[in-house]
Amino acid sequence: MEIIKGKVTWIDILNPTKSDVDYLKTLHDFHPIILDELLHLSSRSKIEYYESYLYFAYHLPIYDHKQRTSRLAEIDFLITQKFVITIHYEPIESIRDFTLHLNQDSKLKEQILENGGYITYYILREIHEFCLRQLKHIEHNILSVTKNLFSHQEYMMLQRISYIKRDILDYGIIVKPQVLLLQSLHDAGIKFWGEHMRIYFSDLLGDHSKITGQLENFKETAESSEATNGQLLNAKTNSVMQRFTILAFLTFPLALYTAIFGIDIITKNITDPSYFWFGFLGVLGITLATIFIFKRKELIQ
Repeated sequence: MEIIKGKVTWIDILNPTKSDVDYLKTLHDFHPIILDELLHLSSRSKIEYYESYLYFAYHLPIYDHKQRTSRLAEIDFLITQKFVITIHYEPIESIRDFTLHLNQDSKLKEQILENGGYITYYILREIHEFCLRQLKHIEHNILSVTKNLFSHQEYMMLQRISYIKRDILDYGIIVKPQVLLLQSLHDAGIKFWGEHMRIYFSDLLGDHSKITGQLENFKETAESSEATNGQLLNAKTNSVMQRFTILAFLTFPLALYTAIFGIDIITKNITDPSYFWFGFLGVLGITLATIFIFKRKELIQ
């Protein structure tokens, strides 16, 4: 637990325990159900407005390098006129960096801890900046795919594009529902702190729109890359099938010729063996001439 004091006190709790919840009971008359929910992750983001405090659970994506996709993390907020309490269940980079920044900058600390609405705004803004940074790995992967799209590695590109699309999908499932929470927080925050907070919470909605806008751009790029790679893969498959067809066509005369001379009734009536070789060389010549024509027409390489 970390406590940063000012006109309003910010309390940050990592991995809350029963003793942490008991401590929160001494600070304010929070509803018991709300306090019980702080001991575990919420299945969905939500906001609840009470007469003397606000509670909301905010979800954000964190990239899992082992699974190669984004997973859900959660930050819960309990806000009164005197306290802003944040609860999370794993270390969050944006929270850690923001607390360090506040402790090192006394002027900023005094300014932000003037009002609970300011603290809430700046924490959420840091979370949104973190979410934008989390998009960098998607951008990097997409740029890598587009750069190597014509490197004749269609099957590998197909797998990489599939991973990117899954990551975009998982990221969107986490981020997109937060807009409803931010809209509710916009209205509840104005009621709780006053009209002067409208511009701050509107700014948070703008930040969220920027995140989802970038995500949609990446989704469109991934789908375009998938379509292009699919066309390249089809062309490669057609080229292979064409070569097999040509090979079958070229070997057919020789196969037919040897099959004919394998029939006893024909070989018995041929007294001069040179007929066989003259015929064989003739068929071979036709085959080589056909290969030459195909190469001139660039049907084979």
